Amino acid sequence: MSLPNLHATDPTVTMVGWRYQLTKPCPAVSTTGQLHENVVRTLVIPKDESITVTDGPFNGARLVDITWGLKPYMMFTEHLRNCGRRLGIAP
Repeated sequence: MSLPNLHATDPTVTMVGWRYQLTKPCPAVSTTGQLHENVVRTLVIPKDESITVTDGPFNGARLVDITWGLKPYMMFTEHLRNCGRRLGIAP
């Protein structure tokens, strides 16, 4: 007997593919840069911006991978819960 794949259907487990509109400014992390490969930079994505979750779980205090302005970033799921409003699945 196999268990159902909850990650494919339950939005409380995963956020992959969902778009969110930020209802307030929200911190994010970038690890891509021109100076050094593994440099971590923090930034704040402004209110009313839209982001798309590209990878990662929703449960716990883990990071999810997002895109904003066609660039990759990471964000804590707790921050996204507190700062974002789910719009729907990204096209």
